[in-house]
Amino acid sequence: MPLSSIAGPIAVIDVETTGLFPFRHDRVVEVAAVIISTNGHIEREFVSLVNPSRDIGPSSIHGLTSEDILYAPHFAEIAAPLLSAMDGTVALAAHNVRFDRQFLESEFSRLKCPLPDCFSICTMQLAGGGKLADCCQDYAIQLEGEAHHALADARAAARLLISLLSDHPRAIQGLRQLMPIQWPTVQIPGKQPVTRDDARRRQAEPPTFLHRLLGRMQDHSLPSATKDAVMAYRALLDRALEDRHVDESEADALLETGVRWGLSKDQVKHAHLDYLNELALAAVADGIITDTERRDLKLVSRLLGQEECDLDKILSDAAANASDMHLGSTPRPSDEANLAGMSVCFTGELQCRHDGQLISREQAEELATKAGLIVADSVTKKLDLLVLADPHSQSGKSMKARRYGIRIMHEPVFWKAIAVDVE
Repeated sequence: MPLSSIAGPIAVIDVETTGLFPFRHDRVVEVAAVIISTNGHIEREFVSLVNPSRDIGPSSIHGLTSEDILYAPHFAEIAAPLLSAMDGTVALAAHNVRFDRQFLESEFSRLKCPLPDCFSICTMQLAGGGKLADCCQDYAIQLEGEAHHALADARAAARLLISLLSDHPRAIQGLRQLMPIQWPTVQIPGKQPVTRDDARRRQAEPPTFLHRLLGRMQDHSLPSATKDAVMAYRALLDRALEDRHVDESEADALLETGVRWGLSKDQVKHAHLDYLNELALAAVADGIITDTERRDLKLVSRLLGQEECDLDKILSDAAANASDMHLGSTPRPSDEANLAGMSVCFTGELQCRHDGQLISREQAEELATKAGLIVADSVTKKLDLLVLADPHSQSGKSMKARRYGIRIMHEPVFWKAIAVDVE
């Protein structure tokens, strides 16, 4: 029975999420819809990252970080364009459609705009079970892009559906009886979708706080600030970068410090480069640069406006200088004070490895306790320190800590501060 006998196009959907339970607290972080026309070809597509206004969830699965979705629209802001893309479709399809559909239903319910009952097709059931990649391999369907990228998975599921329907005439018979789904109308103005590529391009741009900072600094031809002023700026920079994120208040503080004490553009740039050089010296001191150290250096390099291509040279120079310097004389950022006795709380899926294994939350708490810290389960105004795995985390703990003005450290910075070797 030909696909042309189907009453209308089919919307093949895929969602990436913060977890498994939409009716508790998990949210959509990426959504895609691929529309298959009655001739079996892909007619149009929609994809966007979604800011869930909470912790991003298992980055190891969906490959997203909080920075990826930081400037993505909220679901309410892409609900209208998503529905517009699915206009005229007669059914929803997905690989394990129950999972994807319940997340969409949950998101639209939050908008007081419930989805209508509609016909659903599950490629997993039609294929007799199995993961999407395995089912596609059985039908000689080549995957485009990486698994757990919403658009790549939706495209794969769409091609799988086309192949499967030819072997399921009853499914086609059911589709012939359908009328276009009456999708609800969302009154919230839509925003431009943001893809993974859009997010990565934005991240490659210099941080906006640098434009503000350097735009207010004096020209290098004017008298330079004193060494004490530069040291004060460095101390503030050190604290601001502990969490590997410069928020608006920190940017304002750096700007005010630089302007008040008359730092020139050259002095600010040299202070940033010196800070990065000191991190590099600390990284090469033991003769091994771990993946964690390299990722951290790349992150700091971008935050300070240093070109990523300079990082290898910085590490090379640091290695050459390290043998000529006594380790005890090497300044260490974030070595301001012993953390022993402080209360600490962790948030997010930890990314560092210790003894070859990812650090679990239980192990993190044990290592912190051995270092003399007091582990807390939640963020209160009495908490001394929050350790986060993702600098741009929007978890409830991180948002509360920023609101309370609690000290925040990025995970690799914390492990270095308590002398735990991580990879």
